[in-house]
Amino acid sequence: MEKKSMTATNKKVSTYIPDEISFSILSKLPVKSLKRFECVQKSWSFLFENHHFINMFLNRFLSYNDPSSLILRDVKNGRDIFYSFSGERFENKVKLDWHTLHETCYIDGFGSINGTFCFHGGNMQSKIILWKPATRTIELLPPSESESIQLFIPDEAKMYVDVMHYVHGFGYDHVINDYKVIRFVVLCGEEKEIISLDRLEGHDFDPLWEIYSLRSNSWRKLHIDMPYSLQYNHGTQVYMDGVCHWLSEEDCEEDCEDVENYDYKCLVSFYLSNEKFFVTPIPSYVDDCFDTKASWINLAVLNEYITLISYHKKTTTFHISILSEFGTKESWTKLLTVGPLSCVRHPMKMGPKGEIFLERKDKELVWLDLSTQMIVELGFKADSYSQQMITYKE
Repeated sequence: MEKKSMTATNKKVSTYIPDEISFSILSKLPVKSLKRFECVQKSWSFLFENHHFINMFLNRFLSYNDPSSLILRDVKNGRDIFYSFSGERFENKVKLDWHTLHETCYIDGFGSINGTFCFHGGNMQSKIILWKPATRTIELLPPSESESIQLFIPDEAKMYVDVMHYVHGFGYDHVINDYKVIRFVVLCGEEKEIISLDRLEGHDFDPLWEIYSLRSNSWRKLHIDMPYSLQYNHGTQVYMDGVCHWLSEEDCEEDCEDVENYDYKCLVSFYLSNEKFFVTPIPSYVDDCFDTKASWINLAVLNEYITLISYHKKTTTFHISILSEFGTKESWTKLLTVGPLSCVRHPMKMGPKGEIFLERKDKELVWLDLSTQMIVELGFKADSYSQQMITYKE
């Protein structure tokens, strides 16, 4: 009996796991873990180039439930009109009675934060308001000290110099239960070129960051040097879990001590609670998308990942990548390339479950389902480029 037992245990045990099983297990892991497992075996380092694995991963990745609805802002006769689209295929269209907003406003691309939107005018100098549709409450943000700088600009310079306020972030600080807005303040000349006036009637003025707190209802200066954006393209800013993110078209470098000496384009991630930030370089394959005349770039939050989506007009293709770790260029993972799609006139936004909303060449608003790569009509015609899309969750 003992010999038989020894013989049985001496048999060679196979350690081979079929790809079907290993892919099924790996497709359920976070991207950060998949990146770490690339060194286990060579084939795992090419997982995101394997179409079979990508299909398994995407089916899981895009199957989560997000109850957000889509809000479409249109402008008619100088006034804002809002529509809500909801349902699995956005088939429920409702015109919203948001007449409380009397002026044409720009909605920041963060979408609603706990049911609250951040609105401001499109000229970077207008009022900023926090608007909660469910309760119809409006909070008008007070002016900051930086807004008084305009008074000290010499008369001969007022024709070509403006104090510009660029909102970069709006979000919720869960540590102290506070809503915050962050913006970059700068003197700009013609064509948004930053200029320097060393002394304005005895006042020194350099570009600065300032942050607003709803709890104190006041602004204060941030002593921080971060990459900024002056392009103000809709959809290049998002918020997730206490962190505001934006794309900077300026050239950036790792140590970020001198805002003048950045040498690559980047994603900036600013923590509202401790007011620290990380800079993550942008993949080289989307560099040209910062030229808005040639291409298009957008940020989104997809299944709790910061997602970068770019559209290249030459190839008429979309590239979609997700970020697994802040601060490292290699942590971007390209999920898929969609296209070519010759019907695209103007991309608009990525939806809450990975849908790509766009304007077709026949001016019909449609959305592209990433799981099926089929185009579905939204039932709305685009009259101009004034439409804006955001997500809303009460």
